[in-house]
Amino acid sequence: MNEVMTEKAAQNFIDAYESARTVLPGADGWLARRRAAAIEAFAGAGLPHRRLEEWKYTDLRQTLDKAGFAPAPEHKGAVVLPETASASAFSALDRHVLVFVNGRYRADLSKAARLPKGVELRGLADVLTEQWAKDLLERRFDEARQAEQVVDLNTALMSDGMCLRIRKGVKLDKPVHLLFFAADDGASHTRNLVLLEEGAEGTILESHVGEAASFADIVTDVVLGNGARLDHVKLQDESANAVHLATLRGEVGAEARLSSFTLTLGCGVSRGQSFIRFAGEGAEAQVNGAYALRATQHADQFCVVDHAVPRCASNTVFKGVLDGQSEGVFQGKVIVRPDAQKTDGRQMTQALLLSRDAAMNAKPELEIYADDVQCAHGSTVGELSKDALFYLRSRGIPEAEARRLLVLAFLDDVIALAPHEEAREILRGLVSGWFEEASI
Repeated sequence: MNEVMTEKAAQNFIDAYESARTVLPGADGWLARRRAAAIEAFAGAGLPHRRLEEWKYTDLRQTLDKAGFAPAPEHKGAVVLPETASASAFSALDRHVLVFVNGRYRADLSKAARLPKGVELRGLADVLTEQWAKDLLERRFDEARQAEQVVDLNTALMSDGMCLRIRKGVKLDKPVHLLFFAADDGASHTRNLVLLEEGAEGTILESHVGEAASFADIVTDVVLGNGARLDHVKLQDESANAVHLATLRGEVGAEARLSSFTLTLGCGVSRGQSFIRFAGEGAEAQVNGAYALRATQHADQFCVVDHAVPRCASNTVFKGVLDGQSEGVFQGKVIVRPDAQKTDGRQMTQALLLSRDAAMNAKPELEIYADDVQCAHGSTVGELSKDALFYLRSRGIPEAEARRLLVLAFLDDVIALAPHEEAREILRGLVSGWFEEASI
């Protein structure tokens, strides 16, 4: 990629910052300085490209240069969600709902009343004077150094987001559902802050839908105190003209547990990044997901788990099916620091190719500097088993139905890892509906 295109790809966002910096949240305080430093760092690094090892299979620079996204406007008028199963997912659950349209919080569409005492749930602009929010926004996650250039972009341009703080020992009464809807073409930049203090518990459901040609740039910073528990279930089903970039950065305290699951069905190009660091012994992290792709979709999953202290456990499983000319990517790394004895770290990726034109790139890695550990990684890519297909057909099951059953069974193993029972059943239904349009 030549340098002219490099400048063009990043310049759109630099210009957007210059135009909006005086009206962005925190423009008259400490955050203005943080934003200025972030855009300067981003301008120096530019957007990621294939020459960077962590972006070997996904050229975000080229993708965004072609699309040329302008900032998404503040949506005026009525908001009508598409009549799809994904748009109404989780709607039957008892939950607190925060709606974001073009990346901006809409209080008139949200329902988050009567929160338990000790639970704070607000928009980004409302917490900028509080120390806990400042600490999260100024934090540099060392293990996420590969992500810093896109995080700097988000820091410079973030216009809104969800900020959740749960006080010590408090349990959230029902899930918080973040519904992101792209109503108009353009780029949006969202920053979510999550702080669970010692012994706190909560569940976050997250869905991204829309039919616009959009670029969703989302960073979620999570800090779990000792003994805290956070369950996170995410659904991404945006339009084929959309680009989705999501970064999750988490610090997990002693005896705390983070469980995150992502189902990817939509977008032309998507990349989900997870950077988890253990800050106390006895902690656990589950970072799992499933994807079902068709046509020319491209989905990239990148996960780094940093075992910085002893006696922690992590498990990452991603499974997917790819139809048409779609392409999947999994890059993962488990890092075990020199003093992190008794570590249990595992990563696995598996993919089924439903078409000869589909492709999968997988690169799980272990980086181990301690000797008393249990670590493993693996990757498998293949087609449907002819023996299993023959077995089902010999029992009178038509071929199309037999193939559908085999693929559903393949994905069900990982969907079972979604940490919320009712949400898990909803995800199963969405995956089943995906096959109505797949050429299996």
